[in-house]
Amino acid sequence: MKKIAVPWRGTVVLASTLVLATSASIVASAGPDSSRRATPDASAQRPADMVLLDGKISMLDDANRTVSALAITDGRIVQVGSDRTVRKLAGKGTEVVDLDGRRVIPGLIEGHLHALRTGYHCWTQTVRLDQVTTRADALAAYADKAASLPAGAWIWTTAGGWNIGQLDDPAPFTLAELSAAAPDNPVWVTGSGITGARVNQAALDAIGLGAGDPGVEVDGSGNPTGGISGAANTAAGTAIRAQLDQLGIEGEAACLSDFLDEAASRGLTSIKDAGGNNAPWGTTGAISDGLHGEEPGMYLYRNEGLPVRIAYHQMSRYAGPASAMEDLRNAVGFLGDDWFKYLGPGEDTMATDAGYADFTTMAARKQLSLETHVGNVDAILAGFEAAAAVAPVEDLEWRIAHPADGQPTDEQLARAAALDAGWILTFSSVRNGATGPRYKSVLDAGAKFCLASDAMNVAPWQPFQNLWYVTTGDTMLPGVPGVPADQQLTRLEALRHQTVECDWAIDQEGEIGSLEVGKLADLLVLDQDYFTVPDDRIRTIRPLLTVVGGKVSYSAGPYGKLG
Repeated sequence: MKKIAVPWRGTVVLASTLVLATSASIVASAGPDSSRRATPDASAQRPADMVLLDGKISMLDDANRTVSALAITDGRIVQVGSDRTVRKLAGKGTEVVDLDGRRVIPGLIEGHLHALRTGYHCWTQTVRLDQVTTRADALAAYADKAASLPAGAWIWTTAGGWNIGQLDDPAPFTLAELSAAAPDNPVWVTGSGITGARVNQAALDAIGLGAGDPGVEVDGSGNPTGGISGAANTAAGTAIRAQLDQLGIEGEAACLSDFLDEAASRGLTSIKDAGGNNAPWGTTGAISDGLHGEEPGMYLYRNEGLPVRIAYHQMSRYAGPASAMEDLRNAVGFLGDDWFKYLGPGEDTMATDAGYADFTTMAARKQLSLETHVGNVDAILAGFEAAAAVAPVEDLEWRIAHPADGQPTDEQLARAAALDAGWILTFSSVRNGATGPRYKSVLDAGAKFCLASDAMNVAPWQPFQNLWYVTTGDTMLPGVPGVPADQQLTRLEALRHQTVECDWAIDQEGEIGSLEVGKLADLLVLDQDYFTVPDDRIRTIRPLLTVVGGKVSYSAGPYGKLG
């Protein structure tokens, strides 16, 4: 039972339904979220739903223990230990998974990803080049995508996930190359190191432009090269948005489902979603204004179920604190369950906006979680402190997203700690050879932080690539370093801050992130051992099996028939 202090009434004991029913009847009638921490011994009285044997299971508990076996019942871990001990829980109907010595780790938690936006920005039509290193493979990716889509469907690559300099031949793609790869589909490609966008002939035809039109680049003979900028690039963005607007919620849900399935195949079991707007094809309005934000996620949650957990901060309309405050009038924070949950307002309000302190104060009064992105770290902290002077914020999981290179300072860390505010440390600048935030300094300060990507538009998204960045100091650019040695994390430190030390980011403290008895069974069976694989292969690690809440979300190789 929880005790709260009410100023005009003293201390009140919240007994909930405990005075009305026995604990047995509560369990019998419990909903999805009320079975939290079911008693392991009670579950262990019948055969487990799944047991995993003969592995190297990294529990990531306080002692960082490794065991060989684990049992799952009703979505939770009911036993860990030796094969002999756990095998006793196997019975008729138990799924027995032979790990054959493979490494198992807790499912990865992504602390700041614009995942729900992949519904409206249809993932099914997206080509990502995050880890592609050859020109031939890049062009093959466009050909493969075109072969999977109907004629006329746009194909795109946004800038943030890659740099043209990572290719063996780093020249921009030509009109002829992209046209050969996708003759019947308009293609639009941006990337770091590319001026404007690169398109194919089908794209020029779709927007009705050609040689001589503003923004269409031509060669010495007057023929289009594939480069577009200015008005021509704006026209392409308008055409892409017009096509996306035809998807509807069910169509967007199908696109989002494709992404979430791939996320599970890359090792993500939980995502803290950061909302989204129309960028890169427009800079005004949040996609949620047009029913394109959280609605596809809710559609999947209600109709099909989600393969990964999602908790989200909602974007407003990029119209400033006054508009955001209006949107919060009926907001109820932390609303949802273990699979899909609204936390509070997100990153579209800037701390340098007039009225930011009024906005944070309203969020505190309404007891909402709050995420603000930099910007200006000192201004964010000032807004947080102003709110905390009016209403308590320590239990609301407020956080500062993606501080810049060399941030946060020691003073900023101390101010955040006083508020129990957390940090979301990302890699958007590291990919191009910048140093990134002060990862190791934040760790050494004992600060609350979670590693994250900030993908899709400004960063690579694959989680093991980000773990590779922060543990090795390497980048995808040949000979270009990223995180300096004094700010790199060990493999264990990095993994803990994308698992057990990140549970707070999606309001699941004590429920996920480690493989301990009583916790939700979110785990990965890896194709390579994260702790022993050579540095240059960390980024290539993939799960062979992804389990979320005791259910198989992805399986491959020897486990391909599971789930």
